[in-house]
Amino acid sequence: MIGETGSGKSTLLKQLLPIADGKSSGSIETELLRDTNHFAYVSQFVDNQLIMETPRDELKFILDNQGQSDNEIGLRIAEIASFLGIINLLDEPIKNLSGGQKQLINLASALILKPQVLLLDEPTSQLDPIAAEKLLQMVHKVNVEFDMTIVLVEHKLDQVIQYTNRLAVMEAGHLIVDQSTSKALQTIFVNSRYQNYLTQIDRLFLELNLPEQVSLPLNNKELSSIIHHHQAELQFKDNNISIQSDRELFSVSQLNFRFKYNGNNIVDNISFKLMKGLSYCVVGPNGMGKTTLLKVITQQLQKQSGHILFAGQKLTQDFYRNVFVLPQDPATLFAKDTVAKEVEFQIELSQSQQTIENVLEVFSLKGLEDVSPYDLSGGQQEFLALALGFIKNPQILFLDEPTKGLDPNKRMELGRRLKEFQEKGGTVFVNSHDLLFAAQYFDQIAMMFDGKLSDFNSPQAFFSHRYFYTTEINKALRDIFPKALSWKDIEHFES
Repeated sequence: MIGETGSGKSTLLKQLLPIADGKSSGSIETELLRDTNHFAYVSQFVDNQLIMETPRDELKFILDNQGQSDNEIGLRIAEIASFLGIINLLDEPIKNLSGGQKQLINLASALILKPQVLLLDEPTSQLDPIAAEKLLQMVHKVNVEFDMTIVLVEHKLDQVIQYTNRLAVMEAGHLIVDQSTSKALQTIFVNSRYQNYLTQIDRLFLELNLPEQVSLPLNNKELSSIIHHHQAELQFKDNNISIQSDRELFSVSQLNFRFKYNGNNIVDNISFKLMKGLSYCVVGPNGMGKTTLLKVITQQLQKQSGHILFAGQKLTQDFYRNVFVLPQDPATLFAKDTVAKEVEFQIELSQSQQTIENVLEVFSLKGLEDVSPYDLSGGQQEFLALALGFIKNPQILFLDEPTKGLDPNKRMELGRRLKEFQEKGGTVFVNSHDLLFAAQYFDQIAMMFDGKLSDFNSPQAFFSHRYFYTTEINKALRDIFPKALSWKDIEHFES
């Protein structure tokens, strides 16, 4: 199920649960008893479902409530931990896990109930691309091997579409499309409002209007074969615009951090510079230290050693007035009981000349003035938090997974706003699992792995040399158009 941020997808999913929030009418017909043993749900808010101190305690608590014996509890935990590859996480404190690792624990908590219907609300939103692919393969395996029904809400179709039988589109609380996957992809291509939801592979094929009669979705191998056949009439269009800056704004040298005194460094001897007016994106697997790095360089965590300089000086209180930090959970920024009051408070705090009405309009929050920030959808919370950041008008934006919960159109809107911020001299530093977003909107890309950060490089230079950690278009066409990163990079020869 796809649809715009705030269209009601998550709300509809929750109505299928035995105990649903809010008021509803109508009926749900099912052959199953609507109890927690048959329906399991994984929320888009990773922290909302975790209540115990470790994953093992979390799983044990669920089974204890079912009245399972100690022997059965041990067997089920062993089974699910092996299946999801989370054995090494079982006794780690929840607070030390990354957002993606927490989502795997939430999935384990759902599957350990042995449900017949699994409801997944953006389960890959905080997973790196490889972890997301593995998770979806596991979900598909459960679907096929155990005949489990899966209802999955997603914003990004590239990895999940190959596993689905039907595709539904929700708009303003109504299902406007509910068709077989192949037919639905054709339907949304001719609807300008939803074209950007298409996978990059299918979008390129449809945009080029090639004569082959195929069934969508295409996989990378199929697209590669088709493009190779038409190679003589196609060309690479270089959309890469190189931006230069000679003014150093922020620097980090030989930075180290670890949680435990005798533990491994989570941030391991990292050095880099941020130049004024440029944008930087750090990608990499879950649990490799990206969020920790962001917290250390913004002094939410105290470094063990190393140097951090802003405008050539050690960090002072002035630093915080000149930066905005968006955490993985944007709700931690909210302090007021309505959206309008939240925006008004930030305008007064920043002494901004902007009006509440203008901010709400610009960030697609019109009509939500009197809604509690905590009742917004994940994507709406993300945009409200970003609105607060832009009101502040900082010199540097530090954003942790800013596209989480955003539909494709909203991701493009965010990308444009970041570019506008840069044009006014702003600097952007982002952690992201969204490789396409990184490729399209950032000047410099680096990968973090095992506590270390690679050198920053341009998107073309970085992604065209990666084998797994690159965009789907690059995977499919690397032997034909090695620099292509998105569907926009390939076009017909001009006559």
